Amino acid sequence: MDFAWLNDIIQAILKVFPRPVIVRATHGGVKWRFGKYVREMKPGWHVIWPLTTDYEVIVTARQTNNLPAQSVMTVDNKAVVVSVLVVFSVKDVIQAIGERNWDADTTVNDITQASVVAVVSKYNLSDLLRDLTGKVAEELTDHCRKQLRQFGVYIHRVAFTDFAPSKVLRLHGIEKFPGGHSM
Repeated sequence: MDFAWLNDIIQAILKVFPRPVIVRATHGGVKWRFGKYVREMKPGWHVIWPLTTDYEVIVTARQTNNLPAQSVMTVDNKAVVVSVLVVFSVKDVIQAIGERNWDADTTVNDITQASVVAVVSKYNLSDLLRDLTGKVAEELTDHCRKQLRQFGVYIHRVAFTDFAPSKVLRLHGIEKFPGGHSM
C-alpha cells in the first residue's frame, strides 16, 4: 500500500505550527513574511511560521571561489589565458539574497570574470607579465570590490592563479572534427 498521501497531510498540518531555526555564527539569513516583507536573520535562534514565512540562510563568513580559465585579448592583441581566485564575504545579507539578487555566489563569479576581462584587456602583455601580482591584481581587486558592493559582498582579494599566453583557434565552416565527430 502507498501511504504517500498520509505524509502530505502531515506536512500540511505541520505548516500551521511554528518551527525553530538556528542560524550559525558563520551564516546569515533572510526571511520573507507573506512573500514581501523582508527581514534579516542574524546568527542565533529564530522562530519561523511556515504558513506565512519563507526563509533562506547563506554563508556570510570568508569564502573563496576558484574561477575557471578564460581567454582574454590584451591591448596589444595578444591572447592570454587567465584564471583567478576570489576571496569574499557577505556583509549585507538582504542585498545579497533578499531584494536585489538571487544567488550571491553566482553573482560574485559572473562579475569577477567580467572584471578580469575589463582589467586585463587594458594592458599589453609585457606590462601584465611584469605587474601581474602587484598593480594588476590590486586594480582587479578594486574593480571587483566596487562592482559587488551593491550586492552586499565585500571582496577581500582577487589573485591570479593561472596566466599564460595562448593561441586561440576558431574553426569556421568545418562540419566534422578529426575522428568523424560532428560539431
